[in-house]
Amino acid sequence: MLMKVNRGFRSRQQGFTLIELLVVIAIIALLMSIMLPAMGRVRKQAKMIMCHNNLKQMGNAIAMFAYDHDGYLNKGFLGPHGVHTNHWATAWEPYYGGDYDVCLCPSATKLWSDGYRGMPLSAWGVWESTTTWVKKGQYGSYGVNGWICNKPKWFGPKQNQPKYWRRTDIKGGEKVPALLGAHWIDGWPEPTDEPSVYDGQYFMSLGGDNDMARFCTDRHDGTLNAVFMDFSVRPVGLKELWILKWHQLYDTRADPPDWENVGSGWLAEYEEYVE
Repeated sequence: MLMKVNRGFRSRQQGFTLIELLVVIAIIALLMSIMLPAMGRVRKQAKMIMCHNNLKQMGNAIAMFAYDHDGYLNKGFLGPHGVHTNHWATAWEPYYGGDYDVCLCPSATKLWSDGYRGMPLSAWGVWESTTTWVKKGQYGSYGVNGWICNKPKWFGPKQNQPKYWRRTDIKGGEKVPALLGAHWIDGWPEPTDEPSVYDGQYFMSLGGDNDMARFCTDRHDGTLNAVFMDFSVRPVGLKELWILKWHQLYDTRADPPDWENVGSGWLAEYEEYVE
C-alpha cells in the first residue's frame, strides 16, 4: 500500500507535458497581444492628461502674471537691453515655480540639446548658456503665441503693431491660443503659412517666416494641447491650427493649405475643421 502511494506521489511530480506547456504559452501570448495595445493607449492617455495638467498650471501662471501687471502680458524676448528676462519661460517662472518639467509635454522625449532636431517629439533645451530667449538650464516643449505679447511700439514693422493682443482681458479669448505644443519656444503664425513637409521637420529648414510649422506637430494622436487666453485648456487638431484667432487681424476664414499636395501630404488624413 505504501509503495502505491509513493508511486502515485512520484507520478504527480512529473510536471506538465509538452503539449500542456505549449497551450499555456499560447494563452499567455494571446493575452499579451490583447493587453499590449490597451496598455499603449493607457500610456498615451496618461501623457495627454499630464500635458493638460502642465498647461493648466501654465494658464494659472499667465493669469497671475497679468494680474500683477495691470492685465498686460510680458514683452516677449525683449527685456532690459534685449536680454532674456521678458520671455515667457523666464517672465512667468515665479508663477509656475521654476519647475521646468511643467514646461515639457511628457510625449516630447527628445531634447534639442541631445542632438535631436526636427522630430515630432522633440523639445527645445536644455540650454547650456543664457541667450536672448532663455536662461541657462531651461527646457520645454511648449511655444508661446508671439502675438499675445505686449511688444514695445518701436518693435518690428508698424503694420504688425495692431495684431498684438497685449492683454488677457479680451473678447473671444477662448479662440486665442496662448501657449501650446511646439518645436520651438515661440512663433507668429499667419493664415498663409503652410505646414512642414513632414511631421517633425526641423522648422528652420523651411526658410522664411513659416511659423505655423513650429506648432504643427502630432503630439497626441492628431492633436496637441493648448491653453487659451481665457485660461481654458483643450486639445487642438493639427488642421484646426489654421482657424484659431492667432492675432487681432488674423483671417480665420482664409483658404486653408492644400492638404493633399503640400509637402508629402502627411496632413491629408487628419480631421478637417471649419470656422
